[in-house]
Amino acid sequence: MKITHQLAQQIVDRTIRIIGKNINIMDENGYIVGTGDRSRLNKYHEGAALVIKNKEKMFIYPENKESLIGVKPGVNLPIEDNNRLIGVVGITGNPDEVGPFGEIIKMTVEMMLQQEFLLKEIALERQAKESFIHDLISGRIGNDNDLFIARGQIVGYDITLPRVAIVVNIYRFEKTAQNSLKKYSGLKEGEIYLQRIKNDVLRTIRDLFISQPQDIVSYIGGDRFLVLKTINLQDNTEKTRKKSIITSEKIKNAILTQRNFQSSIGIGEYHPGIKGIMRSYQEACRALEIWSKMNNKTGINHIANLGISRLLIEISPETRNDFFNYVYKDNDTLRKIKPVLWETLQAFFENNLSITKTAKNIYIHRNTLIYRLGKIHKLTGLNPQKFDQALLLYIAFKIKQFQE
Repeated sequence: MKITHQLAQQIVDRTIRIIGKNINIMDENGYIVGTGDRSRLNKYHEGAALVIKNKEKMFIYPENKESLIGVKPGVNLPIEDNNRLIGVVGITGNPDEVGPFGEIIKMTVEMMLQQEFLLKEIALERQAKESFIHDLISGRIGNDNDLFIARGQIVGYDITLPRVAIVVNIYRFEKTAQNSLKKYSGLKEGEIYLQRIKNDVLRTIRDLFISQPQDIVSYIGGDRFLVLKTINLQDNTEKTRKKSIITSEKIKNAILTQRNFQSSIGIGEYHPGIKGIMRSYQEACRALEIWSKMNNKTGINHIANLGISRLLIEISPETRNDFFNYVYKDNDTLRKIKPVLWETLQAFFENNLSITKTAKNIYIHRNTLIYRLGKIHKLTGLNPQKFDQALLLYIAFKIKQFQE
């Protein structure tokens, strides 16, 4: 534990407001690092040096202050941490007057220091965990897996356990938080408020996994939060997917009911090994990316359920555009395909190319549906009722959603 100027000055300012007497805090070398008299900052205090040397409090009266360097009348007491002397606190004034305050001030300063150092320890621990998680999901694990596993154990995580990634994207979280800053005139207060919002959401998610300490929950920046959920390898793939979706529904509902935030959630598959966690995270992010392009609504999206869209996002925009133009020929053709035809085509695909189901679901006569499909056939040269040609139309339709 080391007393810095910033920490010492904070304690001095707070204490002076309470007792109305000047306070000095000296470091382990006898230099003033916090004081109500700023002209004395960084000055050597011989009285403090003697306290450090003798490890006992010292009273300095007006008649003997001249024999010591950089001192004024008052009381100086050692500051201790676990029986180790780390500095000195001094109260300026007549020792007979300020002496009774001495032990109380000493104890108060020691408690304040311990509290500040504990908060710093907690913050450093949180930063260490966040840094480890970011390295894990980005694949920055180095060449020594055992070393990285040991690093995980230090911050409390056994990363050899099987996990799937769940990425929570809170709708306009960052923008909402930034807008909230307008309530505050000072940047510091605004930043504290932002941190509080983030911590509230983190707490809401963590509370769902309080009985599973190896389920990792973290904020990963922007609008996104991460859950690395442990799984049971005895479950088959389908059961693992269902459990992940159920977990995601709980997260989504908790954030909505407790924090009033809408969210979308992407889920990755399970992949073995440490790098498998990174791959699962990438899939969860991709599921969110695909969903955002295909649908503006919030939802839960498992990478396995996104079908051909999962492949389309891997294809370059140029290739997608070329394929789209191949199917729909030219701009003149596109203009002739009215919105009602696009809606009909989408419903036809969603109902597995069934004339009866499609007509029923969009409330039209089957002859009207057949007429519209024929219209699409005439405009594109591709028949939606023939599987191979419907497949081309479907892929191009998905590309259209991407482009939009």
